Amino acid sequence: MILNPLRILLALAVSALATPRDTIVLLIDFQHDFASSNGAWPASPELSATTLASAGALVHQAHTRGWPVVRVANAFHPWDPGNLFRKHAAIRGRPGARWILPDTLLQGPLLPKTGPDGFGSKDLENWFAQHPASVVWVAGYFTEGCVLSTARSALRRGHVVVSSPQLVASVDSASWRKGWERLRQMGVLEGMHQRSGHTE
Repeated sequence: MILNPLRILLALAVSALATPRDTIVLLIDFQHDFASSNGAWPASPELSATTLASAGALVHQAHTRGWPVVRVANAFHPWDPGNLFRKHAAIRGRPGARWILPDTLLQGPLLPKTGPDGFGSKDLENWFAQHPASVVWVAGYFTEGCVLSTARSALRRGHVVVSSPQLVASVDSASWRKGWERLRQMGVLEGMHQRSGHTE
């Protein structure tokens, strides 16, 4: 994917000028059923490997800079009819719902959600109320689904939202490309990080 220099410079400038309290890292659905090849609804192995590595690097960068990190993850009720359409992925209390990104101690609280938009959870709303910030980095699964919905809500709340193609994953390259393009069109800025991988 060809990176837009102006968008990168703007994203870097925003993050560089931000104090620790001005920037938050939001990790979305790094769960076994999506991030592992043997999960119920797995992302492309190539995309997922890069996203895991890149998100891990972002978390360590956040720890170094003093940025708060928060995690949201699906926790669907076992009797939710929607499970049929989600391939029974990320059901509350089951192994597929467990968080798999390493270095959990650096990643902040883990908050449950039951829909595509992380801000649909009162837990995340309350956490953001206690941690006001202007810049939000987003990473996770799936680009065109929960990442898109959550990023849209963050933008509507007035945040500057930053991500990169390497920080998000989908079930296939076509969905990933479509999702990333929608994020860019929506106003998500393309940032740079220490680890990169999937390109076009």
